[in-house]
Amino acid sequence: MALPARGRAALRALEHRDFRLFFAGQGVSIIGTWVQSIAMGWLLYRLTGSPLMLGLAAFLSQAPVLVVAPVAGWLGERFPRRRVLLFTQGALLLQAVALGALALAEIATPPVLLGMALVQGLLSGLDTPVRQSFLADMVPDRADLPNAIALNSFLMNGGRLLGPPVAGLLLAHVSEGVCFLVNGASYAAVIAAVRSMGSGSGVGERYATGAGAWNEALRFCWRTPLVRHLLPLVMAASFFVSPYVTLMPAMAREVFGGGPRTLGLLVGAAGLGGVTATAFLASRTGLGGLGRFSHAACAMAGASLLAFSQVNWLPLGMALMFAVGAGIIGTASSVNMQLQSGVEERFRTRVVSLYVMGFLGLAPVGGLWAGALASHVGAPATLAAGGAACLAVAAVGAWRESRGPASLP
Repeated sequence: MALPARGRAALRALEHRDFRLFFAGQGVSIIGTWVQSIAMGWLLYRLTGSPLMLGLAAFLSQAPVLVVAPVAGWLGERFPRRRVLLFTQGALLLQAVALGALALAEIATPPVLLGMALVQGLLSGLDTPVRQSFLADMVPDRADLPNAIALNSFLMNGGRLLGPPVAGLLLAHVSEGVCFLVNGASYAAVIAAVRSMGSGSGVGERYATGAGAWNEALRFCWRTPLVRHLLPLVMAASFFVSPYVTLMPAMAREVFGGGPRTLGLLVGAAGLGGVTATAFLASRTGLGGLGRFSHAACAMAGASLLAFSQVNWLPLGMALMFAVGAGIIGTASSVNMQLQSGVEERFRTRVVSLYVMGFLGLAPVGGLWAGALASHVGAPATLAAGGAACLAVAAVGAWRESRGPASLP
């Protein structure tokens, strides 16, 4: 049966063979990544019983993107992105297999696990900007590029919903070491997909060739209102709103009077909001009005978190967390769509690196900030402050937009 016109529009990027291959391989890999993440936390907590160790492992696996993303931006424009992606995915595969071997041999001590988390963070920091900008190589029709970015975001957020249950099922029947090996096998799906792509994918002229490449890129970003005005929205949503994940256990227990089930419902509602936002963006057929959408989504994330900090009724809390998740992912995905569609090709990977630093790199730093503040003023007050700050950034951005749109028409 033929899909309705809106359904075909939402999936139009899949008409490109290379993107179809990548989409399938990435779908498998995302599940594997979540399996490893959950298994890592479970093993570390089983060995130490320390929540602090869990937080440290999460920080080490995410924060390195702030350091290595600029290197990834240079690599992605100095060498064919396809070749760089094969290297990073292969290295991540080896890291997962090594972690699995250490766990099965029962020599994965807490320091070893933290070291492997750091290695994963460094490799992911190299991989993510290149993988994001590689979408433009797989979808040669620029009209379909925003849809490819939205579908990729949908895949990432869908994995957030599906991955943890799969991890829980596996951990109930096999050891953590086997879970790590499962993740290693999942990277093979991406590698096979990339190797099967047309010979021209990701091969083209590269522009970043000297030590001044990043100075040139930063000057370009500052001169380009599209970049200068949109990146702060992503940074605000990541730094001020994303730390809700860090404080949600305290909110679930102390404010809503629940336990793990309440925590799962609240976090799951945010994840469902993110999936819904990306599904909406994928259904769009153009970029018109996307700048206004980005500002509105950022404002919704801040306002919803601010409201969430003041309620103690679970159904209302879940509804507000749905809006928080939709606002964060709606902001990040829509900004990514505009940046990759609007920047010059020669700056693409470096601009995407800045985007990744702002979205993924600032989140763990924000978590540390939120945890430190919450230890003094409590979780609700900390979430309220973060929501208000994000709302203020969105308001300033909307005022600038009203004076002269910086986004795509």
